[in-house]
Amino acid sequence: MALNDCVHQRFVIDGLVADYKSLDATTTGTERELVRLLAEQAAPETIAAVQERLAAEREQLGQLAVGGQRAVDEFRAVCGGEKLPELPWPTQ
Repeated sequence: MALNDCVHQRFVIDGLVADYKSLDATTTGTERELVRLLAEQAAPETIAAVQERLAAEREQLGQLAVGGQRAVDEFRAVCGGEKLPELPWPTQ
């Protein structure tokens, strides 16, 4: 990978980190909304809609984590030890 490719890959990783953090905050808000709806004994269809949205958000988080880690692993293998941002997704 040429230097320009490493710079581009770093840019991609920075974007994935920002996307993950944003979606993680959204997911946390959805979790809180679901807890509130359950406590209020909201209509079942309302609860179901929020549960579906939460499941979709969690799935997207998983996809971002896998894609982000793949990008990080490739970057480290090819571009060396340049410092990356703190990674918000769980690592293995």
